Amino acid sequence: MARIEIDEVLGGWEGYEAVAVRRNRGMLEIELDPLAGRPGICTGCGQEVTAVHGYERRRVRDLPVLDAPTSLLLRRRRLACPRCGPKLERLSWLARYARVTQRLADNVAQLCTAMTIKQVAQHYRLGWDAVRDLDRGYLQRAVGPVDLHGVTRLVMDEFALHNVQKLATVITDAVTRRVLWVGKGRSREDVRPFFELLGADGCKAIEAVAMDMNSAYEPEVRRHCPQARIVYDLFHLVAKYGVRGNRARIRA
Repeated sequence: MARIEIDEVLGGWEGYEAVAVRRNRGMLEIELDPLAGRPGICTGCGQEVTAVHGYERRRVRDLPVLDAPTSLLLRRRRLACPRCGPKLERLSWLARYARVTQRLADNVAQLCTAMTIKQVAQHYRLGWDAVRDLDRGYLQRAVGPVDLHGVTRLVMDEFALHNVQKLATVITDAVTRRVLWVGKGRSREDVRPFFELLGADGCKAIEAVAMDMNSAYEPEVRRHCPQARIVYDLFHLVAKYGVRGNRARIRA
């Protein structure tokens, strides 16, 4: 297939053109070079730059072509920006440090809504970790940062990840029952990022925190929210001390 036909049929590589196509062990490889004379966009200041500082080779995955896994061998420019110094050029179809094109990332995320990560990884012949990270990035962009404004009461609890030997922590808003944060582990160090995310003002606004009798939760809450009441859930009180009643024990 002639080079111009490849660009017209496949396209999506703004600022670049295909200069070679070959098959290598069942994978389709397409070499891309920047279009001559076309200015690049500096990743630092966002301005057009024509001077080139150098080039770097990068291999990235793209959507399959005719059911064949497709790899792009990209000769990416490092621009000589007069304002920022040497900077990689900004590409609309490839994130700065990405190893897959944006359209492949979007397709992976969409497929993850109907299939498991393992199934999507097998479909696109990608690693499980790569698919998980793509799906997580898509969800973070779609949902956006969590709004912690107005939160005054928290519930902290642990749950098992895959098996009882791997635990995680979930923190929810006790009033709205909205999940605010989920993190691996249940140690003080594991839950500390939530309070750092909450910030000093947010921590001061916390009135009460309900939790199980995990020895790590209480001291970390005391450290960041010393004014908050600690509320132990009734189930753990009965299980550990045989305390019965209609209300959980409150420690001021």
